[in-house]
Amino acid sequence: MTGENRDQVGRSHRSNQSPSRRSIGLENEMKEAGGILGPGGPDLLVRMRGRAVGAIVCAGFGAYALYWWTEAAIRGERRPWFGAIAAVTAVLVVWAIANLVALRHAPRVVLDKQLVRSYRIGYGLIVAIEGAAISVGGPIVGHFHRPDLYGQWVGAVVGLHFFPLGKLFKVPLYYGTGAAISLASFGSLLISQNDLRSAITAGGTGIALWITTAVVLSKNLERLPERTAPVVSRGD
Repeated sequence: MTGENRDQVGRSHRSNQSPSRRSIGLENEMKEAGGILGPGGPDLLVRMRGRAVGAIVCAGFGAYALYWWTEAAIRGERRPWFGAIAAVTAVLVVWAIANLVALRHAPRVVLDKQLVRSYRIGYGLIVAIEGAAISVGGPIVGHFHRPDLYGQWVGAVVGLHFFPLGKLFKVPLYYGTGAAISLASFGSLLISQNDLRSAITAGGTGIALWITTAVVLSKNLERLPERTAPVVSRGD
């Protein structure tokens, strides 16, 4: 049999594969080695887009935290620090937008509506609980006459909310982010000086969020699939 005939037979064999085997092949193409950004799967592209959007959020809140770090830690002229924070934030946001633009050209993923709804509801609940916990923090620390600890309260809530986010979106990196922010917040309680305590909380939070952003964006497109994913549902 000539090489051309073998190619024709191979193409014919692939075209005669059952839909289920082709679906499995496509799913295997979208698998990525389990790592800090999580596993692959048919919903990988959706999670890739979500990670890019999350990177924008982390970049913005990281800048906000580092602004408060400058307020607590810098006694002299702060404008150079503000400029540096703005510049790094701009780079991270543009990088995240570039990720999203690249993903626009990726194959479309058809997902079961129940799966999409579970992501939206889960994310909404986590953010709502986070917002409520932050809101009640002021009255609680005020009741104990420790309004100076409100920054630690916010940092702890933000850090802890990364754990359910990591579970929901299958991103193990978020566990490290949550642990780092929580450690900065709770660890700063060992410091008696108010400004230093605030600087540790805000600085640790900002750096953790920026590192998370950079890691996500540097690895997010590594396993970009070349073909459209199969339909997936909770029952698959």
